[in-house]
Amino acid sequence: MAAALKPLKRRGLMMVHFEIVNGRKAPGDKLVRVWSNGEFWSYRELLELLSLYFKSEDACYPINRGFQGRSMLLKAIIDVYSGIPIERVLENYKLNCRRRK
Repeated sequence: MAAALKPLKRRGLMMVHFEIVNGRKAPGDKLVRVWSNGEFWSYRELLELLSLYFKSEDACYPINRGFQGRSMLLKAIIDVYSGIPIERVLENYKLNCRRRK
């Protein structure tokens, strides 16, 4: 079952549409599908996506079962902020394998 976030509209044109769909890793895992008309995302959209991904990481990798949950994603974000190349961050946290349905 897909849930859609409110589309961002300007001048009557849809700029960005997010669709939240169930992931496959664990109950509570979510994926985000994004459609854009070449417009920039605001910090609001970015923070909404980060919040969703943090919650998804907690659902898939709960701290009470010995996993890192959202903290691993936060560490990866901090590494990117610190200037570590994205490819290296993806490799270090084993985030570089992307599966398609």
